[in-house]
Amino acid sequence: MNVGANQLKGWIPIRLYWNESTPVIDWCWVGTRRFTDPFFSQTIDATLRLPFSTLFRPQTPIDTLQERHEIESGMQPRGFIFHMSRCGSTLVSQMLASLPRSVVIAEAGPIDSVLRAHFQDPSLTEEMRAQWLKWMISGLGQRRDENAQYLFIKFDTWSVFDLPLIHRTYPGVPWIFLYRDPIDVLVSQFEQRGAHMVPGAIEPELFGMTLDEVVAMEPEEYCSSVLARVCEAALQHSKNYGGMLINYLQLPEAVRTHILDLFGVEVSVSEMEVLERVAMMDSKNPSFAFVEDSKRNKKGATEAMRAAVAKFLSPIYEQLEAVRLGT
Repeated sequence: MNVGANQLKGWIPIRLYWNESTPVIDWCWVGTRRFTDPFFSQTIDATLRLPFSTLFRPQTPIDTLQERHEIESGMQPRGFIFHMSRCGSTLVSQMLASLPRSVVIAEAGPIDSVLRAHFQDPSLTEEMRAQWLKWMISGLGQRRDENAQYLFIKFDTWSVFDLPLIHRTYPGVPWIFLYRDPIDVLVSQFEQRGAHMVPGAIEPELFGMTLDEVVAMEPEEYCSSVLARVCEAALQHSKNYGGMLINYLQLPEAVRTHILDLFGVEVSVSEMEVLERVAMMDSKNPSFAFVEDSKRNKKGATEAMRAAVAKFLSPIYEQLEAVRLGT
């Protein structure tokens, strides 16, 4: 289905892929549907089950994304969410998404594809990736609802390594980094691993490793090492670019006491009540009430997990805490 940029109002980019050496954008009609699911992919998967979305799927050169940006630039992001993983970031994004004036794009595959595009095409410059990022976020952040006022982006865990590029592209946008007691994170990851916890699923070079190093490591050591490098990058970037560090233990109160102010969001009494109700539910399965799992995680930690955490993660966790607490 061939279309021009002026025909794509109401459509958003849902995938960046390569047709041989040419970057191509896959578009989806979403109309006024809000992104209230825990993850971007869930909303898109539901939309793609509709007959219209199955029959009509425009694919365009990436230049069309630029043209769309020039026609309608979309909302300027008001806040970025970076995270260690399994540390409350979905709770934060779900609380923000519950506000009728908010658009929350949570871990969108097209953004990740842009940030890692240089692995696909080594000739891509930092400047070109920055341009693609701006065009992509513009396409995702179209004002499809007249009430929409705030745009928030929750990045994938490994996107923290590209925070300098993101900051140069959006120098005035505040950001947070969420983290948690490493044992809790590691146990949760071993129950159901994210992509960055599977050796080779994400380019090892992104974590400063080689494939040979990755395959030679024990699973507990690999996962702990990756998480440690994520936290180290966040700590360094917080010093360079002024991000706010948030410990899982501060949630959900930190949304009301820190994050809303940082992101410049004003809420009414009724909206505050909505935030409180969302905080009581399981962020990844909103039909269920939230159940604290820290005690269960610590009981489920193996000796190998504890040893890996002590070697790789405990030192950086203590450094994050020292900076957060100003000690």
